[in-house]
Amino acid sequence: MKIVVLGSGTSVPHKARNSAGFWVATDELRLLLDCGPGTLHAFPRYRLNWTRITHIYLSHFHLDHIGELPPLLFALKHGPGVERRTTPLQLIGPVGTRRLLTGWEAALGYELLALAFPLDIIEVEPERRYALADGHWLRVYPTPHTEESLAVRLEWRGLSVCYTGDTAYSEELARFFHRADLLIAECSFRRPRTDVKHLSIPEVAELARRAQVSRLLITHLYPELDGVDVKAEIQRLFSGDVIIAHDGLRLEI
Repeated sequence: MKIVVLGSGTSVPHKARNSAGFWVATDELRLLLDCGPGTLHAFPRYRLNWTRITHIYLSHFHLDHIGELPPLLFALKHGPGVERRTTPLQLIGPVGTRRLLTGWEAALGYELLALAFPLDIIEVEPERRYALADGHWLRVYPTPHTEESLAVRLEWRGLSVCYTGDTAYSEELARFFHRADLLIAECSFRRPRTDVKHLSIPEVAELARRAQVSRLLITHLYPELDGVDVKAEIQRLFSGDVIIAHDGLRLEI
């Protein structure tokens, strides 16, 4: 399973970090986790064939996670070569995803969802297991961030990749992420805050420690963390492998 970081930043503009986006690929699957601003131009920059995306997963409806989805659908509608595609695209998200997409389509005034190949919109809920490509399974769990926000767990051939999306600390999430091979986790602030529902350095370290994950990939880094040794501070609290995401980072598990 190969992972490419397309965006390791937030809603705040940063010279080196796009908003949220991750490419997860196997032989049978090319999954886009979130589609924040900057995602489209990251595809050619990191030599990824965006026309062959098989699945798109939306963690929640904040624009730094979904803002480049309409341009991506527009590219998949009009880009060179897409008229020859026959493989369906599955667009997966929380309850409300279909209403969001049809609202965009109506507001824009053209058939954004009328692609040359099948587009399946799947609204996922906790307590269920969803089959993706052959042997790939997806589960979700609510996060304390927005009403619809979901964390995700992708399983394939005994491997598991989890993604927090945006979230505050939750012991229930630690159980959901239990023994994941890779946890992609947001880390917005250096110290805990009560005014926003995001993770801080000690909270993400505790989440990873309780979940007993093998590797922790830190993302969603606000500019205020520039110059902070985030890795060292997490490693004082969590003994597993810690990686600080940057745009273009490639991992394999």
